[in-house]
Amino acid sequence: MDKLKQITSELGKEVDKAKGSMMAGKIMAPLRLVLAWMNGVNEKLSELEQRGKHG
Repeated sequence: MDKLKQITSELGKEVDKAKGSMMAGKIMAPLRLVLAWMNGVNEKLSELEQRGKHG
């Protein structure tokens, strides 16, 4: 789980860096959506992991 969070965080940093680039502008919206989806999946996996440990 930590590895997934690390990858998501790194992707988020790269998306932030590319915001000012005209070349990357067209792919930023889809990338932001993928990043939001990844964050949601990470949260749900973390929640399920916690339930498994305490259940």
